Amino acid sequence: MKKFLLIPLVVILVTGLVLSGCAEPAPAPAPAPAPSPAPAPAPAKVYELSYALFQPAAAALSVKNTEFAQEIEKRSNGRIKITVQGGGSLLGAPAMYQGVVDGIADMGNGISSYDPGAFPFTSIAELPTSAQSGWAISLANYDFLNKYQPKEWNDAHLLTTVGTAADFLAMMMGKTQIKTVADWKGKSIRTNHADIVTAMGGTVKDVPMADVYDSLSKGVLDGVMGSSEPLKSWKLGEVTKYITLNGAPVQPSIMWYNIMNKKTWESLPADLQKIVTDVSVEYSGKLGLCWDDQAVAGIEFSKAAGDTIYVLPKDEQDRWEAAIFPIIEDRLQTLGSKSGMTQQQVTEAWDYLKSRVDYWNGKQAANGITPVMQRMQAATK
Repeated sequence: MKKFLLIPLVVILVTGLVLSGCAEPAPAPAPAPAPSPAPAPAPAKVYELSYALFQPAAAALSVKNTEFAQEIEKRSNGRIKITVQGGGSLLGAPAMYQGVVDGIADMGNGISSYDPGAFPFTSIAELPTSAQSGWAISLANYDFLNKYQPKEWNDAHLLTTVGTAADFLAMMMGKTQIKTVADWKGKSIRTNHADIVTAMGGTVKDVPMADVYDSLSKGVLDGVMGSSEPLKSWKLGEVTKYITLNGAPVQPSIMWYNIMNKKTWESLPADLQKIVTDVSVEYSGKLGLCWDDQAVAGIEFSKAAGDTIYVLPKDEQDRWEAAIFPIIEDRLQTLGSKSGMTQQQVTEAWDYLKSRVDYWNGKQAANGITPVMQRMQAATK
């Protein structure tokens, strides 16, 4: 009887196993969805700036300033784009500083002499120094203004500082030659440094640069004192007959500058500000060297035009230096009374500038820089 009861139980168990083996397997879990692609990074902001130059586009300094702008663009990997507007098309020289301050241009190249009295502290950098090249005085000026941060530049951001160290280097005369201090007497001279011409015995004549060629040609103006650069750039070598070169180590300058609008500067992120600063330091020296190059080119142009070029002997250089040396002290005294600085502060600032001039003079050879007077003398041979 038990035997018959086990058979149905076995049949039931076997049937259950068969049926369970024939059942469909449980579905596999659905694969996880693929992650969404990361969003593309937002394109870097491009800062588009305008840059005003007052000289013609073909002028050597305009070419070098355009190169300055292009180098900023390059090092910023295109995050700064600068549109150069030259020839005074956006801002002329007299309107340059205020025009950049007011935002008419984001950047501009100008000269301190077009804003008389606006930069009293900076005028220390324009005093006669022993700088041997535009390269040396320009880098010394950068150190000087970077150290003292004079408030007269507070309305703009100062980029480059450029000097010539050549404003007493060449006497470019139309019809009469200057070889001694006595020869200066009564001569009408166009200059950026009236007190020097007066100290030498000459008479200052204020003639716009655009009119100098005709004034020399007609004898209305006897000569021009300054860098020899305009002999070629303004073709003065065509209407001068005598060039006197003075290598005395008392060469004044006028400050050429590049500035940026304050709000434009503050809108740039820190990494771009650093790029602009780095390029500006480098181009302070390069623009100064450009002045040297143009001074030499002026002598070459005059020599080709048949001008008589005379180099002062050392004893006469000493007399010229002695004649203008008191001007340095007079300018420093005047600055102290006008600027609110103590005379000690003025003297300390002047001593610092001279120390930087000595420093950069000493760096010339290592940087392949030849003193400009040596280059000019070589060009006369």
